[in-house]
Amino acid sequence: MLGQNDPPIPERDWDNLLLLDACRYDLFEELNSLPGELNSYYSVASNTTEYVQRTFNGNEFPDIVCVTSTPKYYKPNVEDSFHDIIHVWREDWNTELGTITAETMNKHVLQAIDEYPSKRILAHYIPPHQPFIGPTGQEIPHEVRFSGDVIAQDTEAPNLWGSIRNGEIEPDRVRQAYRENLELTLPAIEEILDELPGKTVVTSDHGNVFGSFNEWGVVGHPPYRHIEPLIKVPWLVHSNGDRKDIYEGSIDRDNTDINHELVEERLGDLGYLE
Repeated sequence: MLGQNDPPIPERDWDNLLLLDACRYDLFEELNSLPGELNSYYSVASNTTEYVQRTFNGNEFPDIVCVTSTPKYYKPNVEDSFHDIIHVWREDWNTELGTITAETMNKHVLQAIDEYPSKRILAHYIPPHQPFIGPTGQEIPHEVRFSGDVIAQDTEAPNLWGSIRNGEIEPDRVRQAYRENLELTLPAIEEILDELPGKTVVTSDHGNVFGSFNEWGVVGHPPYRHIEPLIKVPWLVHSNGDRKDIYEGSIDRDNTDINHELVEERLGDLGYLE
């Protein structure tokens, strides 16, 4: 299997990890202007649910504070994996865009750095994952709905991945929409890099397939499809001063205030059915 010898992200060496959802290596390499050393990395998963479950479910990382813009970490045995978890999607959701911008995430990441100076910070950003916030994406009428590995078709708006499969939307338009999402995100990542102490890594949980359905047999990013476009992701390392002194702490197990209706609403904005 591709990447079978790569150690999982929590076991790799970093002080801060900025994870850009659904970011292919080749797209990142093409647009990247961030300072640091860029290499590729093979993820353990081809979508976020699989990534979170395989990486964190049932494991404990008392030296990590998770800052997440996606509700995919809210489940028991995942949320219980960290010293603390900050659910940015609860209060700072951009209802107009249906997502959380990188600038908003940066604010919470810097707050976590100040509050937890002796912990590793794992920050899960949404873009370049849809919804599309650039001009091309805004012009594509679509709705994205996933349920496991099945693309639901009973939505009023045209289904993005179904439309690609049926030849109704050109794959290059979707690639351009993803490109614009990343173009809008990278400047915000560059702004925060020099404010993060120690060794910071910019990476992704999985990639995405933009080409025709016949090219790979999939479009989008379904789970358990460990082909190169879906698991080859960037691994950019940026160093800023001395390394952080990392100490383990307790595990935060307080997940009693989860609003499941809000979880479903936010996942729906991102294109998921639970």
